[in-house]
Amino acid sequence: MSRSGSADRHAWEDDFIAGLREYGMVSRAAKAAGVKSGSPYSRRKRSAEFGQRWERALAAFKAKNSTRLRNRAGKPSPRQWKRIFLERLAESSNVSASAKEANIPPREAYRLRRADRDFAAAWRSALFEGYANLEMEVLGHLRDPAPDRRMDVASALRLLAAHKDTVAAERATRANVSAAEVRASIERKVEIFRQQVAAEKERKARGG
Repeated sequence: MSRSGSADRHAWEDDFIAGLREYGMVSRAAKAAGVKSGSPYSRRKRSAEFGQRWERALAAFKAKNSTRLRNRAGKPSPRQWKRIFLERLAESSNVSASAKEANIPPREAYRLRRADRDFAAAWRSALFEGYANLEMEVLGHLRDPAPDRRMDVASALRLLAAHKDTVAAERATRANVSAAEVRASIERKVEIFRQQVAAEKERKARGG
């Protein structure tokens, strides 16, 4: 991948950060920068400086749009929160955290998913993307745990296990394969992650 004039900065980073500041959405910012949505996540894992720019860009977006995006507690508008909820779900795979970011109770998101097929399909797509990103972050952490970017691997593994059925169905549909086969593959991968985490904990306990 190309890099900018700075030896440790990719050429697309400035465009991505500008897009994040403008849209507040990783997928749209990545598209504007001409990269896949997984590339910024990988870069954030490896560069604390890029992670700080990311957080500042999101903070700038939220500050600029705080009034427009605010929902009424009694009756939140789907036009206000759906985009935010789905984007955060694609980032985190965490329904509760995504609902909190969109300023709605989780039950409102679940209610709309039951009532709206299009939203349900968008939910599955966002969850699929978030799952892939989370898998990549866990794998990156296990390969190279960076002390300046701590990760709750146990919680991440619980999320991976909790969403395996939904992700298996979506991945099977996209790849035209058996959902059971995909589910088994996911279970094997999560188990490998768990074994690696346990081995790392044992190594640290022994002072290795």
